Amino acid sequence: MERKPVVLIAPEDVNDAFGNVFIMEKEYGRCIREAGGVPVGAGDFRAVETYAEYADALLIPGGPDIHMARYGQYFTDSSEIASFSNTRDDLDFALCEAFLKAKKPVFGIGRGAQVINVALGGTLIRNIKPHLTADCGVTDFFGNTYSVLDGTPGVFTHKNGVHKITLEQNSRLAKVLGTETMVNSFHHQAAYKLGEGLRAAAYSEDGVIEAFEHEFMPVIGIQWHPEHESDGFQRDVSVFRMFVSMIGEGRHHA
Repeated sequence: MERKPVVLIAPEDVNDAFGNVFIMEKEYGRCIREAGGVPVGAGDFRAVETYAEYADALLIPGGPDIHMARYGQYFTDSSEIASFSNTRDDLDFALCEAFLKAKKPVFGIGRGAQVINVALGGTLIRNIKPHLTADCGVTDFFGNTYSVLDGTPGVFTHKNGVHKITLEQNSRLAKVLGTETMVNSFHHQAAYKLGEGLRAAAYSEDGVIEAFEHEFMPVIGIQWHPEHESDGFQRDVSVFRMFVSMIGEGRHHA
């Protein structure tokens, strides 16, 4: 019997009573398992190259901001110092680069998508301008965000809640999700200049890139969290199934 594909999940780093530990959120592992893969958590920076040899694919999950120096920017507010983790950055980028070099599938969710983009030379929007009027004109009005959802003006935000995205017709994601869908949203950053070989696959109504795909490598990044069930959004394993199927494609073409 052919073995199931092994998906390495980049860990989160947490400081607790046991010191600095790596953990893996159950939601990601559950979705990979339900999609037909075997979830395995990474736990040792020194094993990065071995992980890329052993595992069939890499999932980089959500998390804190990436240090802005990695994409050529610098601090503008002292509060930003607490918003990133060098330990997490070092491991995520090392894993991403190792799997890209091995030409194995890489799937980034939230922060994970941003890691992929920066690893390929892209940049990020540090803070998405959450100020869109009903006629799609930008305003500096503080505190609320307005846009047109299904033709009706309403509250729109990337930081919390659910909103609509439009997907590029010929993208992998559109084949699974259609050309329009609703997604949950928990981010204040997103891809700005796309990295080498990446093309946008989905946009929100205010023009933020919500997903991208690589032109010829098995690489996908999305800003929403299909693994997470929240108000107005049901957990969606379909994107994980698509990702696991990409592993099969790679084996077939190898």
